Amino acid sequence: MNVARIKIAFAGLAVVITGLWLLSLSEATLTGGFWPLRNALVYLTGFLAIGFMSAAVILAARPIQIEGLLGGLDKFYRLHKWLGIAAAVMGVVHWLLEITPRWMVGQGWLERPQRPARAAEVASGFDPFRDLHEVAAGLGEPGLYLVLILVALALWKGFPYRYFFNTHRLLAAVYLALVFHSVILMGPGYWAAPVGPVMGLLMAAGSAAAVTSLVRRIGKSRRAVGSITSLDHHTDNAVLDVGVQLTTAWPGHHAGQFAFVNFGGGEGAHPFTIASAWRKDGRLMFSIKGLGDYTRSLPEQLFVGQAVTVEGPYGRFDFRGERGRQIWIGGGIGITPFIAGLQALEDQRSNQPVDLIYSTSAPSEAFIANIRRLAERAGVRFLLMVTQKDDRLTLERLEEMVPEWKEADLWFCGPLGFGRALRDAMTARGLPADRFHQELFDMR
Repeated sequence: MNVARIKIAFAGLAVVITGLWLLSLSEATLTGGFWPLRNALVYLTGFLAIGFMSAAVILAARPIQIEGLLGGLDKFYRLHKWLGIAAAVMGVVHWLLEITPRWMVGQGWLERPQRPARAAEVASGFDPFRDLHEVAAGLGEPGLYLVLILVALALWKGFPYRYFFNTHRLLAAVYLALVFHSVILMGPGYWAAPVGPVMGLLMAAGSAAAVTSLVRRIGKSRRAVGSITSLDHHTDNAVLDVGVQLTTAWPGHHAGQFAFVNFGGGEGAHPFTIASAWRKDGRLMFSIKGLGDYTRSLPEQLFVGQAVTVEGPYGRFDFRGERGRQIWIGGGIGITPFIAGLQALEDQRSNQPVDLIYSTSAPSEAFIANIRRLAERAGVRFLLMVTQKDDRLTLERLEEMVPEWKEADLWFCGPLGFGRALRDAMTARGLPADRFHQELFDMR
C-alpha cells in the first residue's frame, strides 16, 4: 500500500527543513542562552509552517508529474491534509514562541534580553528587509487566524462541499500573504544560509500553484466537455449510473482511475470513479452513490443532454500488479472501479485469474445482475456478500472463499475502516504491505 510513501514524504520534508535550519545556526545561537535559542526556534517553526503550507498548496494544484511517486492523486490529498494540519499546528507554535516570552517578561518572570548597542544608521536607498518589515510582520497574526479558520472548515465534514470548494480557494490568497511575511522576516542572514535557497524554491513553487488556483486554471489542460447520454437510477441501493459522451479530446484512462466531474449549477467539480473501460469512443460511465445532500439530489437535477465537464484521469488504482492472480474486494459503492476492470478484462480477452468479492448492505438486483454478466464475460469469479445475512467480510471468510489469497495481489475499494481492518489482518498473516492496494478516496 502506498501510504508508506506519503509518510516518508511528510517526514522527509520535516527532516530536510530542520536539518538545513541546524546547518544555518551559528555557534553563538547554541551557546547564548534562552533568548538566542528562542529566536532560532521562532524561525524553525516559521520555516516548518510555510514549508508544509507550500507543499500543501503545490499538491492542491494536482501536479500529475509526481503522481506516480506518491501512489496516485488520492494519496496526494491524504498528504495535502496532513501538511495543512501540520502547517496550522506549526503556525500556532510559532506564534506562541513569539508572544509567550514577551508576556513572561511583562509578568516579571523573565529578564528582558540585553540588546547590543549599535551606532546610529542613516537609511540609504530602499531595503525591503528594513522598509517592509513592519508591514510583513503585521500580516502574520491575522494570516494565522485565517489559516486556522479555513483548515477547520475543510476538516468539518458537515460543511457543505460547495462552500468548502470556494472557501478553500481563499487559502491560496492567505498563503501568498504569508509568503510575503516569510520572505521579508527571514532577513538576509537566513537567505544567505543553507536553509534559504530551499525555502525560496518551496515558496516560489507554492506561489505559482496558488496563483494557478486563484485564476481557476488547476487541471484546465486535462478537461474535456460533453453531455449526459443516459441516466439509470437504482433506487434499491441509491446508485445513479450517469452515461457521458465527450465531444472534445480525452487522453484515455485505465480501469480504476477517477475524474473530477462538474455538472454545473455552481456546485463545482466532484471526484467520481470512472465505471467504464476506455474504448476510444468518448464514452464514460459514472456510478454515483447518494451519500450526501448533493449526490442524493442528482437523480432529480440531472437530465439527458445536460452539459458536463470532466477533468482527468487521475489515480493509480489501475490493477497493475506483479502477481498473476488478483483478488478484488469492493465495499458498497467501492465496486465502481471493478466494474471498469471487468470491462477492461473482457476487452483484453485476458485469462488472468481474478476473484471479485462484492460486499454490500443495499443489494439491488438489477445492479448486481449487471456485475454478474460482466464477470461472466470477463472470466472472473464473482462472490457476493450481503452484510445483513453474511456479515462483513473478514480474513477468515476470505480464506474460505479464496484459500490461495497469499499468492495474489489484493485490490480494495470501499469504506476506509473496512479496508484498514482487512489490511492489518492480512499483513499480520504475512502478506507484504505493498501487495495490498487501497483507494483512499477521501478528498477532505
